[in-house]
Amino acid sequence: MDENNSDSKEFSIEEFDANLPNTVTLLRGANDSKLYLVGTAHFSLESQQDVSRVIQAVKPDIVVVELCKGRANILRMDEKTIEEEVRNLSLEKMINIIKENGVLQGMLNILLLNLSAQLTRDLGMAPGGEFRKAFQEVKKLRHCLFHFGDRPIKVTLKRALSVLTWWETIKLAVTLIFQKPNVSREDVERYKECDILESMLQELTEGFPKLGKVFIEERDKYLTYSLQLATCITFPPGTGQGEPVVAVGIVGIGHTPGILKLWGKVKESDIPPILIVNDKPSKGYFKKSLAVGLALYIGYKVVRSIPSSFTTKLLTAIKL
Repeated sequence: MDENNSDSKEFSIEEFDANLPNTVTLLRGANDSKLYLVGTAHFSLESQQDVSRVIQAVKPDIVVVELCKGRANILRMDEKTIEEEVRNLSLEKMINIIKENGVLQGMLNILLLNLSAQLTRDLGMAPGGEFRKAFQEVKKLRHCLFHFGDRPIKVTLKRALSVLTWWETIKLAVTLIFQKPNVSREDVERYKECDILESMLQELTEGFPKLGKVFIEERDKYLTYSLQLATCITFPPGTGQGEPVVAVGIVGIGHTPGILKLWGKVKESDIPPILIVNDKPSKGYFKKSLAVGLALYIGYKVVRSIPSSFTTKLLTAIKL
């Protein structure tokens, strides 16, 4: 029996609810259902422990994670494999990403992966450990559902690019290329109340307010609706499950304030508008995409070898 499991069995549900970890919020849904909202840092062993503790203690009917089906592969890969995948972003992999997503969307995806790769190298651990931990814990339970609660990543990236001008797109790419975070594990745990990856995205969106709406506000809304639905599920007779439903939601802690603000207020009609993407490229899109994409790739390859002190001075000089 592991330490987390023994700790969780010392408390009744009532006692557990009265002594929740600081990163966990208890919300009420329809028919007195419960949602335990766990705010996590995506590079954090402590967050993984919080996830295990909550799931073992409350034995939920459903667990909702801040992932979409397009990112489900990280649940089935071990930490070592994921670290190698993220660290070794080869030209072949980049070409495949661009072929699958298009030039601009593919390059943005690659640059975000590069940011994640830098954190992986600094911390010696792969992102998303809390989601893998949740998946492992759910497999130990009978009749517990596992649900992907985030908006599809392709939709998010397409909507992000659609709100930017060409200059803003280039400016964003340059910012991502030159951004070289240097974060220790102690920093992650120290700033756990403000997840490091989410914090970087929030800092990024300060210079690109339109992105803040797409990456944060719209996803807060989508995640909230997914969590609301989780508290309304019904189970067939004979499963031993019924009302009130017990759900656990696992999201980056940067999304917690938005979810708390929106809880119970998001309607079904609010979702289709934030799923709309323009799949018909405008005139000249392909030529511009190719030109920008090639420029970004060359810049990406060149600046990887440039000392971070130089890139910091350059970013300051051009006021990006």
